[in-house]
Amino acid sequence: MKKFIFILTAAALMLCMGGCGTTAPETGGQKEENSTAESSTSVHKIGVAVYNVFDDEVIAFRDYLTGYIKECFPEVEFCYTDSIRSEEDEMQFLEDACAEGAEGIMSFITYNLPREVAYCESQGVYYMLASGTVSEEDYEAVADNPYFLGVTGPGSEIERQAGSDMAEYFISEMEGDSYILFTGGASIGNEMHHLRSIGALEVFEEHFGDLGASVEELAVTKEPVRLAPGGIRLTIYPGYTSREEVAKAVTEELENNDYDFALSMFSMYSVVDVFRKEDIRQGVVDCYSMTNKNLFADGTLCYVAGKYSSTIGPSFAAMYNAVTGYAEEFREDGRAFQMTQGYWVSKSEEEYNAKFALATGIYVNAYNYEDLGSVMKVYDETAGFERLKALTEAWIYEEAEARRAE
Repeated sequence: MKKFIFILTAAALMLCMGGCGTTAPETGGQKEENSTAESSTSVHKIGVAVYNVFDDEVIAFRDYLTGYIKECFPEVEFCYTDSIRSEEDEMQFLEDACAEGAEGIMSFITYNLPREVAYCESQGVYYMLASGTVSEEDYEAVADNPYFLGVTGPGSEIERQAGSDMAEYFISEMEGDSYILFTGGASIGNEMHHLRSIGALEVFEEHFGDLGASVEELAVTKEPVRLAPGGIRLTIYPGYTSREEVAKAVTEELENNDYDFALSMFSMYSVVDVFRKEDIRQGVVDCYSMTNKNLFADGTLCYVAGKYSSTIGPSFAAMYNAVTGYAEEFREDGRAFQMTQGYWVSKSEEEYNAKFALATGIYVNAYNYEDLGSVMKVYDETAGFERLKALTEAWIYEEAEARRAE
């Protein structure tokens, strides 16, 4: 059984209640002419590698790609993996997607970036990390490979700051003295979770003193660690709660111990009922989703640093440029790019709801057809790397709001 599902035009049409229609919207002159020519002569298959098909962030990205991008750019066909939980899963998907004619891979998870890129190069297929963070060592290992387009995402500084800011909020602005910090995949190579955990632990160390081990060591622990620095209780808990055995152990931990706050470096939807039952207030680095909206409404969630569905629009534009023959024109000084996008932050239900519509909208969103067409060479012959980078990095809420007000 192949580990992906092709998203056909008919299926995408069924998802849509309005918006682009069956052809690209009018954006004037050359773009519209090129759009018609491109869509009538070729189909570009793009593989999409994800870590958990049931995760709200993954679902939001998929809704944007299939419900909006596919309608605006009907010459594109997306093929999705099942959930990827290991390096072997990732490599199997790459093999399957390449065998079915994918020209590029937009990945949201990486276990061995050099190996993944090397395989794609051997197949003449482009690869990019469409929303995420990799270590500088991994980036440098593949930065000169012409089949590696680059990385779009928070980057190490923003990831670290996301964990730091969340910890600072709970320590300085909330009343309580017992914390559990969920580090997710930090211990098994997830660089995003690793950096967020380091950022949070550094703040705990600043406020409460020696943690008994180095922040780096604690961030990658493979077993729960219980600490009592400076008169508080702090538990560091690794693992993905999307895995049944971890969810069961976490549930027992929360039920058998008295915690005020849970600081999560990833989404933990499988155990939110325990947070509710035990009256534990949660902060999370995740996304703007309906689930999190409901958690804010019932008081379980009180802090989110989140991505939003259309944040991956510029990554799609970068991949589209590559598969239509313009990869070399969208490199940074001849190397794979590193473009920065961070998180929208909400500390209250009111803040969250104010940003929710633009964060989750399919047809009114932060990166729309006109935005993306302006950085695609096929649609606009004046498009170039600097314009793509500028659009990608105009990710903050106020910038997106200003674009839609135009």
